[in-house]
Amino acid sequence: MNLPELNTLLSALPVQHILILLAALSAALLVASLASRLTVNLGPAPAQALSEYVGAKQETDSVERLGAWLLRRLPALRSLGNIEQNRRWLDLMGQSPSHAATLGLAILLSTAGALIPVLSGIPIAGSLALVGAVYPFVRLRSRANKVRRQVERALPELTALMAAEMAAGNPPDKALERAAEWGGPLAALVAGAVAQGRAVGRPLFGRGNLPGVLLEVVDGYGLPSLRAFASQVDLAARKGAAGPDLMESLARMLVLEYKERALREAEKLDSRLAVPTVLFFFLPFLFLILTPLMMPVLDLL
Repeated sequence: MNLPELNTLLSALPVQHILILLAALSAALLVASLASRLTVNLGPAPAQALSEYVGAKQETDSVERLGAWLLRRLPALRSLGNIEQNRRWLDLMGQSPSHAATLGLAILLSTAGALIPVLSGIPIAGSLALVGAVYPFVRLRSRANKVRRQVERALPELTALMAAEMAAGNPPDKALERAAEWGGPLAALVAGAVAQGRAVGRPLFGRGNLPGVLLEVVDGYGLPSLRAFASQVDLAARKGAAGPDLMESLARMLVLEYKERALREAEKLDSRLAVPTVLFFFLPFLFLILTPLMMPVLDLL
């Protein structure tokens, strides 16, 4: 079928049929994207193991290809929603979606949401297009914030372990590596800094006028508490014999700050629970009480 015949066929179809086809296509792409993310292992897969060993890139799904197509034509979309920094946090947990996959999912959901009011005849349903466009970015940011909170909670523990290692006579860089062996996103961040330092041949902490790799890696995450921790640890590593005492004071200070922050969060818990309590408990309870009372009035109307 050539292009003129295709245009004639599309012009003969009603607008509603075209919208139905577009909605079906969007739903099919969404289902295909979700299905492609499922991995079922039915036995040994030598080819897959070999491709993973040599570092072959797996084939992307249709949604990711859509996002990559848009990024090639609109490079300005790369700065949308602060995706790269949020992905950097999720990389610490090994759960980071690609930039193209996030953008493609946003386009797909917004397109599906825009078709719903046309098909249903409810104009207010057009807000679903905005919700669909924003949802992937909000979800990415929420997951990144969860990793940020885990890192902040782990800072006092890492500092205390590092202080104990330095008190036992280990150098600061070795103490940081041993203290980070317990795992978690902060340990992954430290491991990445150690690997980068070995790759470029630079020390983990600063020496003289040469800055340390740890501070450079931490600056890419944009977390003030993490930046302060790295600066104080770098200062303690430069102090030589006075470093263990300084690390012990730093660990004590971070523990006190964590306790104060936990108490402040506990005090705010009542106000944060007020809105969910009204929405999920008070309003349904009020609806159950008022509905039987209003039924006679509605019958009279």
